[in-house]
Amino acid sequence: MEGHFQLGYIRKKHGFKGDIVLHIDSDHPEKYTSLDVLFLEDSGSPLPYFVSSIRTHKLNEVIIRLDGISSEEEASRLIGKLIFLPEEILPELNSDQFYYHEIIGFTAVDSSFPGEMIVTDVLDRPAQCILSLKHPDKEEPILIPLVDDFWISIDKKLKLIKLCAPAELYSL
Repeated sequence: MEGHFQLGYIRKKHGFKGDIVLHIDSDHPEKYTSLDVLFLEDSGSPLPYFVSSIRTHKLNEVIIRLDGISSEEEASRLIGKLIFLPEEILPELNSDQFYYHEIIGFTAVDSSFPGEMIVTDVLDRPAQCILSLKHPDKEEPILIPLVDDFWISIDKKLKLIKLCAPAELYSL
C-alpha cells in the first residue's frame, strides 16, 4: 500500500471478547506498544482501526482490542490480515541503511551474473532474509540471501543495489 509499511499480521484471536494477537515484524517491537491506530488493507486501500487497548504478550507480539471488534466471530475475520502503519512514523536511516519495503523495485546487479534484475520482494525468514529477484531471462525468481558477504552497496537515489553473490546461486 502506497505510503504505508507492513508492521506485521494478526496471528490469532485471544479470548472471546474480540481481542487479537498482533505479530510485529520488527527488530524493536517495543516501539509499537502504544499504537492509537493501525491500518488493514481493504481492496488495496488502508482502512484505519482504532486501538482501544494494547498489552505485551510475547517478545514480538501484543494483544490488542480494536474499537468496533467485540466478539470472537468479528476477531476471527481478521486472522491473517496484514497490519500497516504510515511510512512517516519510521525514523530516518543512514544512506547505507534501508527498510525492506523501500528496496522493492530497485535494480540489482552482480558482476558474476549478466544483466539487471529487479527486487520483487524481501522474504523475512527466521535464519536470514532473502532477496527475491526477477531476471528477464528467467521464469522463476532468483533467491539471494541478504547477508553482508553478498552485499557491496546500495544507492537509494539511483535505486541500485550492487551484489557479489556466488554465481551458483543465480543458476539454480
